[in-house]
Amino acid sequence: MKKQKSLGSIILGLLVAALVWFLKERGIITDEQASTWSSGGGQSELSKGEVEVARLSPVREQGAGLELLQDCQLILGRNNDGDSFHVRHGNRESEFRLYFVDTPESQFKTYRGGESNGERLAEQGRYFGGLAQEATTEVGRAAKVFVKRLLEGSSFKVLTKWEDVYGPDRQYGFVIVPWEGSEVYLHELLVAKGLARIHTRGADLPQGRSWRKQKDFLKTLEKESKSRKLGAWGISGSH
Repeated sequence: MKKQKSLGSIILGLLVAALVWFLKERGIITDEQASTWSSGGGQSELSKGEVEVARLSPVREQGAGLELLQDCQLILGRNNDGDSFHVRHGNRESEFRLYFVDTPESQFKTYRGGESNGERLAEQGRYFGGLAQEATTEVGRAAKVFVKRLLEGSSFKVLTKWEDVYGPDRQYGFVIVPWEGSEVYLHELLVAKGLARIHTRGADLPQGRSWRKQKDFLKTLEKESKSRKLGAWGISGSH
């Protein structure tokens, strides 16, 4: 009976994967929707694991030259991922990338000219203890779905100095989200859950913590998530 149930689950999984591939190839659903469908639309096992608010920094909304944007809304269908997403604030739209963190790529991509994101995936996999490409993209998809579910359908806040990310189309920022009845910084939550590496530009926090001290704090969060084998740190082969 157990073997029959297992076989049935495998067949069902293959049918879902085939349907998602067909709909994506026909342009009926987006890559983001395909990732969500493939993960069951729910919380990935990789994004589970409780993170207590007491472990994270107290949120402050003023200082360090940061502008506060309130009542922000996530804009869907714009190639959002775990660390970069389109936001509507007031009558404007902007794309923000999180300070301090980088979530893995959610899929292998080949670009025009023959280049790909394979090297970046390999670098991300090495960071998490030598993950294979498939495992690395699994973490990326988990982070993407986790952030989407966290931001979608609710308002959140952004702190930014409008610093460009390689060009004028994206700006760095801190994102403030509700978590367990309090407000927390999203980049800290991602590190604490083992869904992001400490990488890219940092900035001073409003409560007076310098970017260097914040980076050290993130390393402390990472050390604990690693010891608890959360997120990427819990995948076989990670150490």
